Amino acid sequence: MISTICNRKISKMANESDRYPLHKAVFENDLKSLSRLLRKHNVTAKDNHGNTALHLAVMLGRKECVQLLLKHDAPVKVKNGLGWTVLAEAVSYGNRPTISSLVRKFRQQSREQMEERRPNLVEALNRINDFYMELKWDFQSWVPLVSRILPSDICKIYKCGANIRLDTTLVDFSDMRWERGDISFIFNGNAAPNQSLTVLDNVQKVYQNVKYEVS
Repeated sequence: MISTICNRKISKMANESDRYPLHKAVFENDLKSLSRLLRKHNVTAKDNHGNTALHLAVMLGRKECVQLLLKHDAPVKVKNGLGWTVLAEAVSYGNRPTISSLVRKFRQQSREQMEERRPNLVEALNRINDFYMELKWDFQSWVPLVSRILPSDICKIYKCGANIRLDTTLVDFSDMRWERGDISFIFNGNAAPNQSLTVLDNVQKVYQNVKYEVS
């Protein structure tokens, strides 16, 4: 009877290994097999707990496996069955080099996803009628009279074709101090991605193109 139960467990474990070969390679810390398997298996595959191979590598502290999986563009934002992303798992384990690598990959993947969605955004903007609107907002506090001294602003938004301009007068706000100015954010949907967002300082008469930087 005991022998039968053991055989069933071994058989189940073998089936699990066959179903999740990337996870098995990570568990065994077998870089050579992992590198070979990544050529033909989906790096986004999840096990029964919703963990990707990258989840498992982070949880087991397999640093070299983590780097190899990241080179094959393993997703960082995906969540497991408990709702934890790979980055959240890394933070909980406190491995700084791994966290830094994941943050860099997270930025890269987020940028790539935004660029993939850009054509849909531009198309949607072109379908919407041009408009102008004002958006008023202010800070509130439960402390009596404090709300009266907190800043407020009226953001002016202009939309023309695939272009959007947002004007604001609140430049900075921190430690109960704020700085007023005249700043415009301009999104040009027809420009190249690295030239589509421009910040204008209408007081200083200067502008800056906002670009992605890999750090």
